[in-house]
Amino acid sequence: MDMATESKNTAGEVLRQGRLKQRLSIVECAKRTHIATRYLEAIEEEHWDILPSESHRLGFIKLYSRFLGVPIDDVLALYNQKTLSSPNAASSKSELKAGDPEKPRIRTAPRPAHWSPTSIPQVIGLAIFILLLSWLIYHAVSPRIFEQNPMPWTRRRSPHQARLVAPRAAITVQKVRLKADSDSWLRVTSKNELLFEGILPAGSVKEWSGTGPFQFKIGNIRAISLFWNDQPVDVTTTARGSSSEIRIPPQ
Repeated sequence: MDMATESKNTAGEVLRQGRLKQRLSIVECAKRTHIATRYLEAIEEEHWDILPSESHRLGFIKLYSRFLGVPIDDVLALYNQKTLSSPNAASSKSELKAGDPEKPRIRTAPRPAHWSPTSIPQVIGLAIFILLLSWLIYHAVSPRIFEQNPMPWTRRRSPHQARLVAPRAAITVQKVRLKADSDSWLRVTSKNELLFEGILPAGSVKEWSGTGPFQFKIGNIRAISLFWNDQPVDVTTTARGSSSEIRIPPQ
């Protein structure tokens, strides 16, 4: 098999030919699929290491194939054939049994530096010492203050100096839930922290809770059902075409 024939039998080349048949540019496809331009270029060029993870690769391939009208199963078969034949993929999957799902990697938080169980008694002892010292200072100083000022300070303030302090509003916990009826790209952030970004498979349910606010960017509003404190939210009110950006709670 020559190099020209081999290059056409790749997942990236099949997707490229599907895009060129429809006379679409990479930028146009990125806008309509909500997949970054650099990721679409990496898929067509077979630069899989640029994509964040294996789940992103498979999700983007399915979404891109569906958008271009290319058979998804054929593209995935070419992708698996290429990745399984590569040395890196063979070495990473040699320990897995046939048919067994690949176990996800669990990230553990790093332990704080310079911390050991022997330091716990020291912290407790320091806290007790500070409380005892504060108690002694209070009882040593407070009798003198009351002797010099027998009237409470609240009685010595003039009426026009009185202030009414409104109680702080109670912080309520916001609960949001997303359900995907079909595959859809999704990005969720809260207080400039990324909570989720990627393809949400059909039938998946995601939940988050906190003080909020939560920002959602949805690639396919017809595929997503959003609930705020168990109440449905209409995501089409802020729709721009098939995508939508919404904030919970609203401003």
